[in-house]
Amino acid sequence: MKNGDDRPEGPVPALRFPEFRDAPPWQVKRLGEVVEIIGGGTPDTSVPGYWNGGIQWFTPTEITAKYLSKSARTISRSGLENSSAKMLPAGAILVTTRATIGNVGIALAECCTNQGFQSLVAGKNINNEFLYYSISVLNREFLRRASGSTFQEISRHEVSKIKIPLPSLPEQREIADCLQTWDEAIEKHGDEIKALTRQKR
Repeated sequence: MKNGDDRPEGPVPALRFPEFRDAPPWQVKRLGEVVEIIGGGTPDTSVPGYWNGGIQWFTPTEITAKYLSKSARTISRSGLENSSAKMLPAGAILVTTRATIGNVGIALAECCTNQGFQSLVAGKNINNEFLYYSISVLNREFLRRASGSTFQEISRHEVSKIKIPLPSLPEQREIADCLQTWDEAIEKHGDEIKALTRQKR
């Protein structure tokens, strides 16, 4: 589809996989249009029964890797039901939005977070790995939209307005697979460099 001056609608990336070179331009969507945005909460710390249960409960300082499985603390079902914490499905994108802003990880299992997050649950037309990489490069945009006198925070409403480019689902998967391969290569060579550095010493 083209507009009145015969230019394609949406962005056309400079680099594209051969099989997608003739595919339609990417769409641009606000996050609020294509994902569910879910905040977090903290159960009352004075109630022992709300803690040390079977539910993973992440805080912003724990978002240090792409994949997240085990949190430092856990909460109980009662703690979940008596707080503003919400259960997130496996595959949810955890995004830190208070104090530390823009750190991103993918939940490998059901979990919840404290109030320092606005987590994203991808809709049916979004690959969650592609979403992870898209959010990872938007750190400056998150910081630009943050506000607060005591500490910086970005609200759910502001997160919902952030725009991301979206190719078709097959192209999303291809891009995510490629970036994952690069990540694995970087990690492998990083380990090799560390081993050589130790050997040199």
